[in-house]
This record gives sequence, C-alpha cells and structure tokens, in this order.
Amino acid sequence: MSKTSKNADVYIELLRDLRNAEEAILSLPRGYISTKVISGHTYHYLQWREGNQVLSTYVNDALLNSTKQQIVIRKEYEELVKILKKDLKKIEKSLLKAGYTKEEIDSLDENKE
Repeated sequence: MSKTSKNADVYIELLRDLRNAEEAILSLPRGYISTKVISGHTYHYLQWREGNQVLSTYVNDALLNSTKQQIVIRKEYEELVKILKKDLKKIEKSLLKAGYTKEEIDSLDENKE
C-alpha cells in the first residue's frame, strides 16, 4: 500500500468520523443550563440562541443531570469536529501534493453531499 493510498484511506476515515460526530451533535441539546430562584423555589432552564433570540425550556429536576451530561458531550463533539476539519485539510493538502485532483479527492467520499 503506497503512502498516498494510506492518506486516501485516512481521509475517508476522517470523513466518516466527521459525519458521525455531526450526526451526534444534532441529537444532543445545545445551549446551557440557567438556574433561577423564584419565590424561594429553584428552577432550571435549558437556554440557547436562535439568531438574536434566546430561547429556553424548563428542565425537570429528574432530567437535570442527564441534560447537563448531554450538553458536555455535545461540546466535546463540537471540539472533535474542529479537530477533524483541521486534519481533513492537512490530508487534503498532502493528497493534492501527491497528484490527486480536487475532483478525485471529492470522489473518495461516495456519500459526500
């Protein structure tokens, strides 16, 4: 197996990882937990932005820890996506130097939209 073939395999694997991470992000809540005390009672809200608007939804105490964990996991996936995109650019540059065309690189990923 040649070095460029290995790079092509790595590129395909990184694309799969990126797609999986992006799908996972879509299934997890975005935003943060906001805690408010109203009339001596503590309430928790999941808050996130859509455009200039901050939206929120009440989080039941029973779901609070689970929601917090899901937010942490989402942030980890978002960091992973950044790393994967950087790695993909590096591999793409090495493939271009090795003689691959942009079209050939794009065709390595059959499912690319």
